Amino acid sequence: MRAAPVLFLSYSGVLGGSGRVLLDCAGRLGRPLLLGCPEGPLAAAARTAGLAVAPLPDRSLRRRGARGAALRGLGGLALDAAQLARARRPALVVAWGARAVLATAAAPLAGAPVLAVHHDLLPGREVAAAVRWATHRAAGTLAASRAVADDLRAPAAVLHPGVDLEAWRPAPAPHRPPRALVLGALVPWKRADLALEIAARVPELRLTIAGAPLPGDGAAYADALRRRAEAPDLRGRVTFAGALADPRPALAAAHCLLHCAGAEPYGMALVEALACGRPVVAPAAAGPLEIVAGGAGRLYAPGDADAGAAALRAVLADPGAGAAARRRAEARFDVTASAARFAAAVEAVAR
Repeated sequence: MRAAPVLFLSYSGVLGGSGRVLLDCAGRLGRPLLLGCPEGPLAAAARTAGLAVAPLPDRSLRRRGARGAALRGLGGLALDAAQLARARRPALVVAWGARAVLATAAAPLAGAPVLAVHHDLLPGREVAAAVRWATHRAAGTLAASRAVADDLRAPAAVLHPGVDLEAWRPAPAPHRPPRALVLGALVPWKRADLALEIAARVPELRLTIAGAPLPGDGAAYADALRRRAEAPDLRGRVTFAGALADPRPALAAAHCLLHCAGAEPYGMALVEALACGRPVVAPAAAGPLEIVAGGAGRLYAPGDADAGAAALRAVLADPGAGAAARRRAEARFDVTASAARFAAAVEAVAR
């Protein structure tokens, strides 16, 4: 008889940090599995990796009403989850992200237990309350960082995702002048605008911003960044590289990764940079606090361009920072170890 699969349920079709972690965990699970997600880059990458994909409608989830007392779209998410569970009869459902956790709490899942996996901080009071309620209904909970676990206010095991250390290897540092890389979508909360202000305080620096605007206010924000980059104190020193399918060549061309989000839930880009032997300059808040240590970079006060510039200069002046970055990745962020811990959590919930 064919073994019942583990159903990974994600309502994001984006292949961002959490999507790459999903593929790493699913591909190393050692069980039959099925990924339910909308069509898009994540589904395409899953198929390329040989994973079975069940396409889901691309549904949004928004607050409804003046006080946000209800969530519009939850019924559709729950219906998708229920239909897929009824058709495939999974041994376990891995609810990947807040929308999936909400959907599984509201849907009959043919008796399958749920492992809730959270990788984001919670938005808004009403949505956060609903997600916390749904998380308490799951058979087990994993959080990508202590910051995420604390935000859930529920018992959760912290599992820092790792990277394939063979695939993400150090390259020789580029020649001078100093170069810093910013990786992330061009949205206000990622604070690429702060990266520009930090670069303005380090006149010798060349800055590459790699990322694309997201729907909504992303386009206007990207336009504002480009206008700022044309100011006299930055003109000719800033490159906008767009979204990168593979950031490793960009990391190889940089001396360090500059990160500016003051509320980063975890930060896969930071871990990937460390594995590539590139130290990280990041705010001393949330996820980066759990990643940057042991001489692998510097932390600075969130939102403070002067402090960020000082941290950047310190990293650029440290000849051992690159080696320390790689050692940090090898010691704490090996995907083999993190995938094994994820598999153990799956087995515990399945039992």
